[in-house]
Amino acid sequence: MRGIFTSVLIASAVFATVAMAADDYVVMPKSSREFKPGGGGLVMQQSLLNHKNSQASVTIRDKNGQAEVHADWEDHMFILAGEANLILGGTVEKPNVTAPGETRGESIKGGKTIVLHPEDYIFIPVNTPHRMMVAPGKTIRYTVVKTHP
Repeated sequence: MRGIFTSVLIASAVFATVAMAADDYVVMPKSSREFKPGGGGLVMQQSLLNHKNSQASVTIRDKNGQAEVHADWEDHMFILAGEANLILGGTVEKPNVTAPGETRGESIKGGKTIVLHPEDYIFIPVNTPHRMMVAPGKTIRYTVVKTHP
């Protein structure tokens, strides 16, 4: 079930680009994937798609992330393995604009904490503060598909 849903989630990001140009498709076989150290506290990350209207990646994290807000992107997350807490909503403390439409901060005040488990799906609308929190000694592996609303 998890494999089917993950395939559908990733395929939806890929097929979203097909509408833009008939020959602008992406296929990434498992054998060609290479995880690389990621920024912002990410342990390993593999970009699957980076297009002007959509992005997709797989992330393995063993550290807390920063609080973040995306003004132009919705996040669609699917948990593949592990567990973590996701803080949603509230207010980003000590916000810092890191790129146009992208804000990061130290923490979130007043958000709601949700425990994430394998096969959970999370939709994060634009302008919604969120932060991934991973307990010491734990990891989480998840896909993120980012789209413009």
